[in-house]
Amino acid sequence: MSWLKCSLLLGLFLALVQAAPAGDLIRARDFCYQQNYDSALAVVRAMSRSDTTDPAPYYWLASITQLLIYDSGNKRLIDSFYALSDKAVAKAQKRLGCNSRDAQAHFYIGVTQLNRANLLAWQQRTLPALKTLFAVTPQLRAALADDSSLADARFGIGVIEYFKANADRYVFGMGLLGSRQKAYQLVKAVADRECLLQPAARFLYGYMLKEDGDYSGAVRACQDLLLQYPYNRTALRMMRDAQYKARKFSDAVATGRVVEQEVLRACPGSRYALSENWIVCGKAFAEAGQSDSARVRFDQVIAWEPHTGEVPWLSSYVREAKQWRKKLRS
Repeated sequence: MSWLKCSLLLGLFLALVQAAPAGDLIRARDFCYQQNYDSALAVVRAMSRSDTTDPAPYYWLASITQLLIYDSGNKRLIDSFYALSDKAVAKAQKRLGCNSRDAQAHFYIGVTQLNRANLLAWQQRTLPALKTLFAVTPQLRAALADDSSLADARFGIGVIEYFKANADRYVFGMGLLGSRQKAYQLVKAVADRECLLQPAARFLYGYMLKEDGDYSGAVRACQDLLLQYPYNRTALRMMRDAQYKARKFSDAVATGRVVEQEVLRACPGSRYALSENWIVCGKAFAEAGQSDSARVRFDQVIAWEPHTGEVPWLSSYVREAKQWRKKLRS
């Protein structure tokens, strides 16, 4: 999973917080976590205002488009995401031209660029993603300077703080730029309170636990999320990965079976989603000594090698499958 991917839902609802009745916001939020994107889009469009200077509608549409990309692996939607994001930024910049202390304009530029960094990372364009990410905090701080009530901007800064603290995984030496402790404090504070952004914070908190090696904590976080949003594919994948990392291989395989069922139901034929799941399940089978079951999964991924140019991340999955397949023969 992309190192920025889990913050996307945060970015979507950071913007939604700013301009709609609470009931509509909650409906849009829950439709997204239920992965009912058509209904989420319908609510967002109904919330859109007639003000042609408002960057928010383009931001919302770009965010939901991005969720669709991540869930389905449909690269044909990428251009639409960038076009919608460009429109959101252009409208926000135009407003800043009229009023340089427009907190909402600074805010929307910041969260739009946060989502752009997400997608660049998902496209495996790590350096541009980091460069874009580091330009977000000044915009959010400017928004706070003009409107100290924008607590959501502080949460956004906390998200960036965490990924900066982990940047050594991608560019050596950059991890000195962030504070993991500060990030945990900011994210946990929202995860523990009843509010619109609570689910987003809980997703991100579970991801942070998994990345930092607290696998049992991550599994519990995912189980709690699945009670609220049954069969959410992001939570299922995160739980499967935490179970695998914890060496609970039978649990990882069982969760992987549910992931596969949900992918086949929602995105039939998605080589992107299926290959990602088969790799993890294949490794779990291999680690558990079930070589035949592992070979089946790895061979399924390898068979799709002719499609690596069209399917995101597939080249990485094929390479990994070949490496594990070789281990099974030795």
